[in-house]
Amino acid sequence: MHAANEIALGTTAFVELLGAAVLVAIVAERIRLPAAVALVGFGAIVSSTSPVALPFTFGPALVFIFLPPLIFEAAWNLDGGALRRMAWSISVLAVPGVLLTTGVIAWGLSVSGQLPLVSAFMFGTIVSATDPVAVIAIFRRLNVPVDLMTLVEGESIANDGVAIALYGIALALAQTPAAFDAWTIGWKAVIGVIGGIAVGAVAAALIGIAVRGARDRSVELTATIVLAYTAYGIAGSLEFSGVFASAAAGITLSAMRGFVLTAQGPEEIDRFWEVVAFVANAVVFLGTGLLLQIPRLLHEPLLVLAAIVAVVASRALLAFAVLPALGVGRLLPGWRATAFCAGMRGALSLALALGLPADFPQRGGIIDATFAIVLVTLVLQGATIETLLRRVLRVR
Repeated sequence: MHAANEIALGTTAFVELLGAAVLVAIVAERIRLPAAVALVGFGAIVSSTSPVALPFTFGPALVFIFLPPLIFEAAWNLDGGALRRMAWSISVLAVPGVLLTTGVIAWGLSVSGQLPLVSAFMFGTIVSATDPVAVIAIFRRLNVPVDLMTLVEGESIANDGVAIALYGIALALAQTPAAFDAWTIGWKAVIGVIGGIAVGAVAAALIGIAVRGARDRSVELTATIVLAYTAYGIAGSLEFSGVFASAAAGITLSAMRGFVLTAQGPEEIDRFWEVVAFVANAVVFLGTGLLLQIPRLLHEPLLVLAAIVAVVASRALLAFAVLPALGVGRLLPGWRATAFCAGMRGALSLALALGLPADFPQRGGIIDATFAIVLVTLVLQGATIETLLRRVLRVR
């Protein structure tokens, strides 16, 4: 009976959280503010006045419940032609871009004396993943070129996986510095990415073949849910990247849609996953806001300020210097400015920071600085980004 009461209370709390998120999203739509920005801002205000306990543990829930469908939905909706055209640009942003971002941030905070090198490296990995949900929402309202939208969304998908891999490397470095083998761990990360892509592609092919010829579209919809979580789970159990597995699954099934799905199947799947993504994003962003503790930003103001400067500088260096230097010639000046604007940080950064071991060096400072980065890049930057995008892209 006690267990049943706990389930009932947890379910009620989750529905209340979702209901509040829906109301905030409705208001945000009417005032033309990205829902993600409004949800985080509202949650941060509420948490600063009367803290609210979430009905789930944020980090594990994000990684194992919300992240697989969010990655799958984004990958399913990527335009295949645009993805092929922008593959090099996405790769630059996701791999050397994440490494550069992590290195610049770690160097800046270490040289300025705000964090020791190991802690600075950890913070760099935590805030290296972008979360451009607010930007994508604006893209869908504006006449934005599909290649640019694919670049921004593709980077976000890929750098989530790369950032999580770097986070594991940073943990290993901090916990066993004497036994740390950068070469071995680096190869393990590369194999994890390749293995994750292989698992996702094979899982999509098998499930696609299994549902081929099915006349019940409910079977097709359910199969996509199974695929998103199965690819993620199998890859994780094999110590491969679950993020790349879910992404590869979504891309592969989307490429096979004409061969394995009914004529109405893709449209039904589009609508279904649009709802799933809305629910997941609404809960995640409101939860992110509720976890942000604005007073903590005053604990170490110099660290917070140095972190903000390092993150913004690293993104500017990547967008305006590294991309042109590495031959990403398709990016027009307005596109590079957009790539800079898309460098928001969100729920994944917060989950990784809160998931640090209790005895990790400078854990409190890392969490404080992560709060600041999420708040500044997502809320402050997100509130003004539509006007900026209209100017740099010259779209209406």
